[in-house]
Amino acid sequence: MVADLDLYRDREHSFIKHQFLTQYLRSAAYKTLQGRSPTFNFVDAFAGPWRVSDDAKYSDASFDQAINTLEAVRSDLANRGIDGLKMRFCLCERRPDAAARLRSYAAQKQNFEIYIFEGEFENNLASIASELRDGFTFTFIDPTGWNIRNDKVFRFLREQRGEFMLNFMSDHINRHAGYNEVSESFGRFLADSEWSSDFARLPGDWTNEQRMLHLIKTAMRRNKIATYLPDFSIMLPRFERLKMRLIFGTHNPHGLQLFRDVQQKVEIQEMEIRNSLREGENPQVNLFSSEYIAEIQQQQKGVGGKANRERAQSIIMKYLEENPNALAGSVINVAMERIAIRKTQINTLLIDMRKRGIIIFDLPPRKKVPQDNTRINLP
Repeated sequence: MVADLDLYRDREHSFIKHQFLTQYLRSAAYKTLQGRSPTFNFVDAFAGPWRVSDDAKYSDASFDQAINTLEAVRSDLANRGIDGLKMRFCLCERRPDAAARLRSYAAQKQNFEIYIFEGEFENNLASIASELRDGFTFTFIDPTGWNIRNDKVFRFLREQRGEFMLNFMSDHINRHAGYNEVSESFGRFLADSEWSSDFARLPGDWTNEQRMLHLIKTAMRRNKIATYLPDFSIMLPRFERLKMRLIFGTHNPHGLQLFRDVQQKVEIQEMEIRNSLREGENPQVNLFSSEYIAEIQQQQKGVGGKANRERAQSIIMKYLEENPNALAGSVINVAMERIAIRKTQINTLLIDMRKRGIIIFDLPPRKKVPQDNTRINLP
């Protein structure tokens, strides 16, 4: 479970990151353990602990929150009579002092199956994989930069065929991508030593961060580690500046839906926190609460908001131009991956587009929205 916000003073963006992680894990574990697999594996590639305020229990560290969140799900399902469920944790950390702290932490939790790996994540992949003997695997990759040998990491993720989340350090990447001094490290990050020529060919009005985001997703698709790669942007709490993006990778449309569902919940928390911080810095009394302002902001530019519905409509129209008689499931997945919008919101949009005569499809008997196998066309 997520630690108190007070532990994240001046690093509220990390609080939002951990909120996203734990809410995703909770939802994914319930779905996985009740159908897909009785075993849930969690791999923390850069476990730390890093800059924690709770030095005693590490309650503001990702690994402690993941363990407590997944154990709560297992315990709840066991109380419902679903037995034989297993949680497995692989925590990797390159710094010897931090790895020693992880071992001490694991020794205090002997009821859990926790494995500690010291050294670079890329050098421990074979050992980690040997512990993941069965079950569904989620890999959390949260580095402090981008100096990762992703050719090896991509191979690991491809073999696991689970889901993963990469913290894409947007602010740092945007400021450094144009420097020749970091060309080699970006080549390792993109698993492509010739990346700079592709970078130069991308639209000139894109930021460095947008170009690198495009290249890393292209590399992920090329290495077949995910079919869908949505992302969630996290802002610096007191500024209108992008701090990081969480890139999520999955082969499963249900994973894509889950990502957007979680994003809508966490996004409004981020907006509330940022509004509250600004209120605290402004001596004038605001007429409206931070919660109310966050709701308005989300309706305008957040998940399923006006701006994203308009963008989703444009993507749907373009997709149908290139793919006549497309299935609704494919249309929904394409829009949901590229735009911050949930499946239920896209279904509502499709019904509205049908009423306006922009698209054509037949509703199945006794159904109010198109089904995944419903054919959709332009007029």
